[in-house]
Amino acid sequence: MDPLSIDTNLFSFLFSDGDLRKINIQGKEIIQRIYFAVRDEEWLNIEYVVKNFNSELSGTTAIYSYDLIFKKSKVDFTARLTIKIEHNQLVIEAFGKASTNFMKNRIGLCIHLPSSLKGTPCNVSHIDHTFTSTELPRLVSPHQPIKEISQIELQSDGFQVRINFEGDIFEMEDQRNWTDASYKIYSTPLELPFPIEVKKGDLFHQKISVTVLPNVYTTTYSGNEDPTNTGQRMFPSPRLGTIIPGNLAGDMMNHFLERDTFPFSFLRIDFHLYNDSWEEKVVNSILFARKKNIPVYALLYFSEQYKSEIEIFKSFCKHNSLLQFIHSIALLSSEEFVPADNYLRDLIPVLRTFFPNARIGAGTDANFAQLNRNFPSFQEIDFSCYSIQPQEHASDRLSITENIMGQYDTVKTAQSLGKGMPIHITALSLFRRFNANVEKHTSDNHVANYPYAGSNFETAWFIGALHELIAAGAEAIISIFYPVLNSPLLSFFEILSNHPPEGFYPDCSSSPEKYASLAWKSKGKKHSVIANLTDGPIIILQNSCKMKLDPHEIQYTEKEITDQSES
Repeated sequence: MDPLSIDTNLFSFLFSDGDLRKINIQGKEIIQRIYFAVRDEEWLNIEYVVKNFNSELSGTTAIYSYDLIFKKSKVDFTARLTIKIEHNQLVIEAFGKASTNFMKNRIGLCIHLPSSLKGTPCNVSHIDHTFTSTELPRLVSPHQPIKEISQIELQSDGFQVRINFEGDIFEMEDQRNWTDASYKIYSTPLELPFPIEVKKGDLFHQKISVTVLPNVYTTTYSGNEDPTNTGQRMFPSPRLGTIIPGNLAGDMMNHFLERDTFPFSFLRIDFHLYNDSWEEKVVNSILFARKKNIPVYALLYFSEQYKSEIEIFKSFCKHNSLLQFIHSIALLSSEEFVPADNYLRDLIPVLRTFFPNARIGAGTDANFAQLNRNFPSFQEIDFSCYSIQPQEHASDRLSITENIMGQYDTVKTAQSLGKGMPIHITALSLFRRFNANVEKHTSDNHVANYPYAGSNFETAWFIGALHELIAAGAEAIISIFYPVLNSPLLSFFEILSNHPPEGFYPDCSSSPEKYASLAWKSKGKKHSVIANLTDGPIIILQNSCKMKLDPHEIQYTEKEITDQSES
């Protein structure tokens, strides 16, 4: 069914494919999403179909009901959901039944609070009848900030929102760990064993009630703004790199080799030193880097045999004349998400002697969550690193665009953990490179076909993501995608390369879920790109200029810098 906009005197939201999205109260988004989820033993979401939708309107009361049918492999589960809106209350209730035996990590209702509420005061009632007063975390919380929730009250401008939970034990996690721009409240607690078996005939019931009350408190939030960035102070330009996909088409490789320039300042090459065949996997990338004379950003994956692996790597670099090409080295583990301090303590002195001009850091090839929970305590590193992709939990376009805003806080949190240490994003990709719930890293740089590849939407997402990461102060960003001749994303990076940024303007999108923007200074001119993230035309006001963008249109502009404030 088509998305349905629901608007009462108090509540407004979008009902889309069984989810409640963008729940506004008196025009302010308080809840990003409410939905029912079934997740298997690998934390993969089981897709569903919506059936038997029905609506009843009577006076000031509205009731919507529908079935969600979850079927995949051994999973066969049906949930009947009811949404009731009456006066100052919105209630969503779910009754579910299993038709087969299967393993699950989670079944039930989930609610997302937008990360724009960070710092919001809240009072929490727990299942043991105790109470706590706290605020939604400003920096990304590595673990569950609030547990055993029976009720949570949020203070907002002019009103208070009380959310009650029934049917299970609920807790909150900070989804910015995966760059989702939300705090998720879900059941059951992760401290309990999982996966567990669901038996045929098992019944489930949960209920979430949202009540709006008057409030004497006032709070304000200014969004993802750097408090030190006043006026037109520009953001420094990060170094931008990429990879050569292991399955890159021959015509694309020839395109790069035949051109005088390469639209990135360095090339990421992965050395899986624990793998006996690692040398043959890096040959093409090394030949490319030497042919184009571009620096190499080396990701070194070590096992517990790291002492012998580093000697083999040194011999390889000497034999292939790589010493002058490698400018950065990121140390990773093939066995853990983040290398142990004893690895770093042994490896870094050896590498500093052999590569005296290279910067050496450490981190994870997985999500920010793994770095946030295992940040290296060894201080003799030059940077920390992690990867970003927006589809850990959802793959619909609205979720992908919502989650662009979650990236800023990961950089700020990493900077805080590292006491100001530079942050590198060693993989920025629209697609999910591997499942960090069951793997520690990706085994190669083969880029499989993925949704939105080569599209304007992918380009718009990268524009928005780069703005957030640049505004937060990331020092290096490695973009991973499958390059195609004349693709809009490759054209975007070529334009950046042809007009090398001397700094980025703090201009930002006033509606980041509708359009993305990026502006930079180059050779006396201000260059800008604005991209429509939506399926419909939009009209925006950017820097006092009115612009119309067709669905997914990307517009580039440039102008001479005449105003001193823009120089």
